[in-house]
Amino acid sequence: MSSVPTHFKSGRTGQGAAFVSDHEGSVHARFMRLSSYALAPLGVLSAWWIAGLAGKTLEGVKAEIGRPFPAIVLIAFAVIGMIHARQGMTEIIEDYVHDPLLKEKALHANRIAAIAITAGWTLAIMLIAAPK
Repeated sequence: MSSVPTHFKSGRTGQGAAFVSDHEGSVHARFMRLSSYALAPLGVLSAWWIAGLAGKTLEGVKAEIGRPFPAIVLIAFAVIGMIHARQGMTEIIEDYVHDPLLKEKALHANRIAAIAITAGWTLAIMLIAAPK
């Protein structure tokens, strides 16, 4: 059995350069997978604690969230969740926004929104949990 000769040369330069992966996506894929693993239990715990706050007085909510473990879990869920969401939106923007100026603006807005949401969530939890 003979093979058919091709003009494709493997490598990062030369004729086949456009078809060679630079493995840039593997770091992103690994991060998204690992952050998903972290978000699953954090999401369940966060939902459980937030649902458990239903019907409590303001003092009861402050006492519950004022404990270190629930506050840390809620803040970790917010931080990891927003990093995960920002990375996902970044990929969508890079894949589907083709105008370079619009892409730059969208990526900047994505970064600002993620920081603002995370800061707001964290500040809210800290204000609720802070002793007065």
